[in-house]
Amino acid sequence: MKILGLLFCLILISNVSDAQLLSGDLLESNRYLLSSFDFKIKSSKEGVMYYEVAVNEQGKVTSQRFLPKYSTLSSSLNRMDAINYIKKFEFLAGSLFPKFQYVTVQINFVKEDKEEIEIK
Repeated sequence: MKILGLLFCLILISNVSDAQLLSGDLLESNRYLLSSFDFKIKSSKEGVMYYEVAVNEQGKVTSQRFLPKYSTLSSSLNRMDAINYIKKFEFLAGSLFPKFQYVTVQINFVKEDKEEIEIK
């Protein structure tokens, strides 16, 4: 029984460590994404960007605000990629939710692997 409990805790911790929706009243209301996202964007640079995202009661993303204090990238091209990625998010809708709720999102930029082509 102890082994089952330990296994359950390890699985729970591993799932929580990948969470990219970090904080905000949206999470406290138990609103979740309707689709799964990996929160990774392929780029020429590695790093992270943080955004504060506003979500309306229909579950649509209405605005996003870049948080440069916590981000390691600030390129305008990376910012546009992140904004376009965030605009695809759709959260649980409901008439009992406030008009707008906010959540802090972390977007990870991973270095794109370049394939080497061998010419003979």
